[in-house]
Amino acid sequence: MNVLILGSGYAGLTVAHRIRGYSKTIDITIISRSAIVRENTIFPLLLTDEIKVEDTEFNAKEVMERKGVNFVEAEVEAVEDGEVKTSKGTFDYDYLFIALGGAYEENFEKIKGHEHAYMHHTLEGFLGLKKELKEAEDGVKIFVGNAKNSPIEGPSYQVALISEFLLRKKGIKGEVYLATQSPRGVFGPIPDPRISEIANKYFEKRGIRLLKGKYVTEIRKDKVVLSDGEEIEADIKSVLPALSAPKAVKEFTDDSGFIPVSFPSFSYNERIFALGDSAKGMVGPKTARSAMVSAENATYAFLKKIGIDVDKPYYSQGILCIMEGGDDGGIVRFDKNSKESVSFILFGKHYVTIKKIYSRLLVNNAFNVPYHASLPFI
Repeated sequence: MNVLILGSGYAGLTVAHRIRGYSKTIDITIISRSAIVRENTIFPLLLTDEIKVEDTEFNAKEVMERKGVNFVEAEVEAVEDGEVKTSKGTFDYDYLFIALGGAYEENFEKIKGHEHAYMHHTLEGFLGLKKELKEAEDGVKIFVGNAKNSPIEGPSYQVALISEFLLRKKGIKGEVYLATQSPRGVFGPIPDPRISEIANKYFEKRGIRLLKGKYVTEIRKDKVVLSDGEEIEADIKSVLPALSAPKAVKEFTDDSGFIPVSFPSFSYNERIFALGDSAKGMVGPKTARSAMVSAENATYAFLKKIGIDVDKPYYSQGILCIMEGGDDGGIVRFDKNSKESVSFILFGKHYVTIKKIYSRLLVNNAFNVPYHASLPFI
């Protein structure tokens, strides 16, 4: 049996680890553009020098090949029913797991004037932003926000908090603007309104100017144009794009730009699963935890399909976000199933310490971390 996994991020590697944990005989191949994988949820701490680039990365090819998993460094060019075309040739499959992410670079380039801003998702984006923040002078204006329908505001919140901290630490007077797509403000998409109320007060107490219910439509050299026509002057601009499944899998996407799947299995059809940022219907804001949960569910559905007994439940989607904020931090959780719900927001620098420990665990184990604090799917 031939299992093909596209992508070596949180979801792709989770699938490989889980399948290999239940079967030593299934032929597993991962196709990824690079053997070097980075744990990017910890990237905001690059801005404060609390971590180094090498703290975030590992060689996935070496780790997975020791487990008997084939690892091919190649660019995925096209995916069809039964085969995948890559820069290293064509691969067929019996089962396919699509875990190629949300096409960040493709979508960032669609933002008018994107060349005038950084994207706080890639390593290059964070390093460029770090350089700008270090060179900031009195009177600097910093803008952080997202494009329309961007499901990933969490990193924007953290960049805004850390920017405010760095200005304060250097004794520099400046302004930090944070645009939130939801009119309710920070964490507005979370159904529990108490979370956004508490978060908004915290951000405003930190001196961050909230621009609620607005998204970026254009970036210029010295300003950002928002959805209501307001123009915000800014010297440093960092923006996250909308997401979609990558062009290579467009055959499977619908009008949403994502691959429609059934829940909780994340199955597209009998042989294909779509995970994480590539899948339609993921609960926003999207997180690495959500990607790993989608991978857990898809793997268990696959194993059951081929007759392997699995003693794990399906998990519900939810939100768990630890915010890095310079000299402070916080945690937000919202999980719900048909029987229970968990919802809270708390602040404290010790949450950043927890995040650093968990990030190190992810890196040292090549994302093979089974506990995600998710509720069972009921």
